[in-house]
Amino acid sequence: MRLLSVDTGTKRTGVAFADTDMGIPLPLDTLHHTSVDDLLTQLETILHARNVDRVVVGLPLLPSGSSGSQVDFARDVANGLTEKGFEIVFLDERFTTIESREIDPDAAAASKILAIYLDQFAKGKI
Repeated sequence: MRLLSVDTGTKRTGVAFADTDMGIPLPLDTLHHTSVDDLLTQLETILHARNVDRVVVGLPLLPSGSSGSQVDFARDVANGLTEKGFEIVFLDERFTTIESREIDPDAAAASKILAIYLDQFAKGKI
């Protein structure tokens, strides 16, 4: 199964790709966008180019587990992808942000989201 994970932000969105046969997330270039529609257009290009079966959308819950404004943005993106016919799953993305000057933190967070999903998939939890 081909997977794409997204770590959504209102201006930048981290993206990572993996094939469950390989099991290793590959960070892609962070997407820069000005709106949900702009982001959806960019994601749709990647999804078709990589023949993705499922999109793992990081759900940016607050540390308490409640929803904040970022959750609404992530759900808007997920709803837009669903309307375009893509299969979506959500994954709690709390504590996936990576602080580093050497790597793209958005792509790294998307890779971590996908690594968690792949681990759960391999264990039959998903």
